[in-house]
Amino acid sequence: MSKRWQTWAVAGAAVGMAGAILWQRRQQQATHQDTTPFSTKYGPWAIVTGAARAEGIGYGFARHLAGRQINLVLVDILADELEARAAELRRNYLVKVRPVALDLGQPDFINRLLAETDGLDIGLLICNHMYTPSDTPPILDMPLEMHHRMLDINARAYTTLAHTYGRQMVNKGRGGIILVSSGAGMRGTAYTGAYSANKAYQFMFGEALWYELLGSGVDVLVLAPGLTRTQGDALDNYPAFMMMDVEPVVTETLAGLGQKHLVIPGPVNKLLEVLSARFMSRRQAVMTTGKLMAQGLQKE
Repeated sequence: MSKRWQTWAVAGAAVGMAGAILWQRRQQQATHQDTTPFSTKYGPWAIVTGAARAEGIGYGFARHLAGRQINLVLVDILADELEARAAELRRNYLVKVRPVALDLGQPDFINRLLAETDGLDIGLLICNHMYTPSDTPPILDMPLEMHHRMLDINARAYTTLAHTYGRQMVNKGRGGIILVSSGAGMRGTAYTGAYSANKAYQFMFGEALWYELLGSGVDVLVLAPGLTRTQGDALDNYPAFMMMDVEPVVTETLAGLGQKHLVIPGPVNKLLEVLSARFMSRRQAVMTTGKLMAQGLQKE
């Protein structure tokens, strides 16, 4: 068999396998469908971090939740943009919105947020905030202080938020936590190595938390999106077929809450993960990802 036909055979087998897995999961979900209304289970208030940018995933979640009449606490460091998003949500969906301009890298941020949410029944926490340098330097070229700030925002703040509000939810016996990780957290990703390491932390933390809270009434879900149109033309050097819009990412994630522990949104991302995990060695997957990042970020 020629190499070309071998490649097509492997790709066909991967597509078939991915389809079978998806069909089986959908059958299982249909059998265990929860009929509790979403707003009852995860309302009446939700916290969404990283929600200031109009094109971002955080604001996508905020819109969908507001459409389900869930009130919102929006958290971001971008104060003016945050106020604009809050005004849009109040005007378009007639929900209550509290914008909280907050630096999640500060060690005492949780005290301020607890004061802002005092007396609110928080039924859903979506940790979506992220910090990474825009020039994506190699690991050793990035200042150590920047590595530490990334850890404070992307790892420590996720832990603090999930621990604080997760305990509140467990005490009530209901709620949900969505941790927005990334496909980059599944393996080392060159030129965004510190970012992928932080995303791996969120990934492992979320999966373990999901298991530990089984039966508590609190649902945990890890979202691992691939390339998503959240940065204007900054991702134009990546293959177009790999790009997803925000809306289907958010829709699939919210549909999976309470049904799954992990959402890899979109058929292309699912197929690519199957190919990487089942048909490549880990070294090959890291090499392939590195070449993709070098192309997309114009590093080589």
